[in-house]
Amino acid sequence: MTSSIRFWVRPVYHGSELLVEVLGDHRADGFPDVAAILQGALHSTREPHPENLDDTSIAMFQDRYFSYWKYAGGFYEIDDDIWSLFVTAKVDNTSIIADIERALLASGDFVKEAVDFERFE
Repeated sequence: MTSSIRFWVRPVYHGSELLVEVLGDHRADGFPDVAAILQGALHSTREPHPENLDDTSIAMFQDRYFSYWKYAGGFYEIDDDIWSLFVTAKVDNTSIIADIERALLASGDFVKEAVDFERFE
C-alpha cells in the first residue's frame, strides 16, 4: 500500500473508554500487519485471552478474531472482525491507547484522523 492508512482514537459507543479504530480494508493484500507493528514497537507478547475469546470456534462463528497482548505498559486486545480492526484496553486505558497511537504513527504507515467524540455518545 502506498498511501497512509487513517485511524481514529475515539470513545467506545456510549462510554468513556478510548479505542483505536483502524480505517480501511485491513484484510486487503499489502495492508500493514497491525499486530506485528504493535508487537515490534511495544515489545509485546501474545497471551491467552482471559475470556477465551481467542478460541478458533468463536472466530469461525462470529467472523472476528480476538488476540490479547501483554507489554510493559499493560494489556491490550486486538479485535479483528470482518468489517474493521479495533485495539482496546480495559485497564490503564488512556495510557495504553496513547502507546498504541504512538506506535502506529511511528510506523509511517498510519495517520491519525480527528474524530468528533459526540458521534459516539
